[in-house]
Amino acid sequence: MCRLGLAIVTLVGCGHPSNGTGDAGAGDAPPNDGIIHADDGTPTREPCTSNFGTGLPNDPTFGRLDGYLVAIVPPGSMSSCNDDESHVHLQVRMSGATYDIAIDVTDEDTGVDDVHTATRDIAMPGAIPWAEGWHTGVLSDYVSIGLHSTDLALTAKADLVAALQTDLATANHVSIYTTSYGSDGAHLVHRNGSGHDGLLVTEPLSTPAHIRFFSFSDQSF
Repeated sequence: MCRLGLAIVTLVGCGHPSNGTGDAGAGDAPPNDGIIHADDGTPTREPCTSNFGTGLPNDPTFGRLDGYLVAIVPPGSMSSCNDDESHVHLQVRMSGATYDIAIDVTDEDTGVDDVHTATRDIAMPGAIPWAEGWHTGVLSDYVSIGLHSTDLALTAKADLVAALQTDLATANHVSIYTTSYGSDGAHLVHRNGSGHDGLLVTEPLSTPAHIRFFSFSDQSF
């Protein structure tokens, strides 16, 4: 088990309804609840590939990959597209090349489903807006965000695969907090500690973003 670890954007502010006391004056800004829904653009899907880029660090390095989701490879044994039985592999286009991101959905050694997950609509850690590329110097910690192991539900492999497919069905821009396993891909998109907790972020252009968290049954935090 892996455990070690722009398009033009249209922003729409969601204001509160009128208080019924009359129209606001021409110079008055409407109230705003802080939610900004950004146009994520039309998703692009391509056939999965086994030809990946070489722009990530060869040595294990934690960072955030900002790119465009182009393929979702479910667990399988095609012996292509870097697939395997215990991960969902996301293929993300970044700076003209495709990179592999492996997300655990079960224990690859025992076949026992021990992955826990939860989602939150919150700001991305690090306060760095989405920008296509590989970003280091960011930190992510579930506890600092306000999540503990008891907040993440144990989820069967099939249910987690389905949840990921739903999360990503219309995703275009993605941000993934992850650790490189070589120049062509990354993994450890789960609780690791030391500020290197993995996250899957959809709607990263919006405020708040939609974030999925992952941990394992033997982790307590």
